[in-house]
Amino acid sequence: MKGYTLVEAIIYLAILAILTVTFISLLFTMVQAYTEFRLARDLVSSAALGLERLVRETRQAASVDLGLSVFGTPPGRLVLNTTDETGLPATVEFYLAAGTLMVKEGAAAAASTTAARVNVDNLVFWQINTVESQAVKVELTLSVSRGVLVRTEKFYATAVLRGSY
Repeated sequence: MKGYTLVEAIIYLAILAILTVTFISLLFTMVQAYTEFRLARDLVSSAALGLERLVRETRQAASVDLGLSVFGTPPGRLVLNTTDETGLPATVEFYLAAGTLMVKEGAAAAASTTAARVNVDNLVFWQINTVESQAVKVELTLSVSRGVLVRTEKFYATAVLRGSY
């Protein structure tokens, strides 16, 4: 009579158990890596959208409203003097509200420039003035979390105002 002995069955079960544990461990590692990738993607895309809008508006602005802007301390506020589509004077304002980077154009309602699941922890503006040009430097700190995973990164951008170079 041919068959397996008890020792052979135990060895096969041990090998199967080791393979199962290895596979499950690998699966958990892949899920964690994917979650970390999504966190990083959310941070970078929110920073790119927010900073791109801020830099574009700053480059198109004629000047910075120094009386209403807050430089060098968080939370910063940047008020730009610009013109609307019809050529009339207008303002564009960037500020932090409830962990969101907001933009307000003229009398229009403010709109968020970052994703809902991303929190803006810090927003600081610096005014850069030289003999030839006027610029604004921005420091933006974003964080995002999923479960126990939290990711925080700082982003920087600098924009020179139109006609000041």
